[in-house]
Amino acid sequence: MQVEGAVAPNDPAESRAQLMYHHVKKLMYTVNIGEADPRFGKMLLEQFGGANGELAAAMQYSIQGFNCEDPARKDLLMDIGTEELSHLEVIGALTRMHLKPMKSNREAAEADPLMVIAGGGGVGLYDSMGNAWTADYLKVTGDLAVDLRSNIAAEARAKIVYERLIAFTEDKGSKEALQFLMTREITHMRAFTAALESMEKPQFAVGIIEPTPVLVDQFFNASTGESQYGETDFNGPWNSGNGLHTVQSEIKGGEGLDTKPYMPKPGTEKTSPVDSTPVGANTDGVGQKQAALHEKQAREMAQGAKVEV
Repeated sequence: MQVEGAVAPNDPAESRAQLMYHHVKKLMYTVNIGEADPRFGKMLLEQFGGANGELAAAMQYSIQGFNCEDPARKDLLMDIGTEELSHLEVIGALTRMHLKPMKSNREAAEADPLMVIAGGGGVGLYDSMGNAWTADYLKVTGDLAVDLRSNIAAEARAKIVYERLIAFTEDKGSKEALQFLMTREITHMRAFTAALESMEKPQFAVGIIEPTPVLVDQFFNASTGESQYGETDFNGPWNSGNGLHTVQSEIKGGEGLDTKPYMPKPGTEKTSPVDSTPVGANTDGVGQKQAALHEKQAREMAQGAKVEV
């Protein structure tokens, strides 16, 4: 499947001749299987209508793209969001092939009677347990850097789900199709990571308000003692490195966290010229400055546009 966007021209006749979206019948990856396995087909639904599936990814990245003020990273989001729709069709085709016996075979249909009786034995917007797809799966904050981080995590989750699906089938064609889809998750992780790094923000710079000094470097040891299994406190770079240090609970005779009041100071966090415009009426001028940067860029792009609208 290929989805193409088009801007309608001024000529009404030409406008009628063009569609906003165009579907190309050829799959991005050709799917072939040997013997159908309806129970495995039900597992595959996790990547069709599940929380970490292709529809969720396509919607998440596309909606982030619609909201993105930076044209370069908007293009990235729309590219990958559109490819995820193609992946939805690939996983849908693979799932339908495995579910096909449910249409006529009683034993196969008993793997999920509701899927057969209510859905005709085909794919639907459900996960492997029959839970309906929901927009609650989507992570869309309207902050570009935060959304890119969410996307990196989403691709990692999808990758491990595909890996687990591969481990539950012996069918050669299914394994190869899942390998293709799994590999593209890593490609997208790399692209999102590069986009985040290219914003040239410090690794932990989020938003426009810097965190409270001293407190931000304190790792609170909230799980203490020794369990019956020999578990005890451990030290590692997560609590005694990278600028962090452990503080003990006052209950254990420690100093506790530094909880002295600290007034938030908008505009103190390091930002990028391509950051999203911050939300709120009290941003100490940062919101207006960022909005002005995006408006200037939009005007410059519009002046150089070759497509009339």
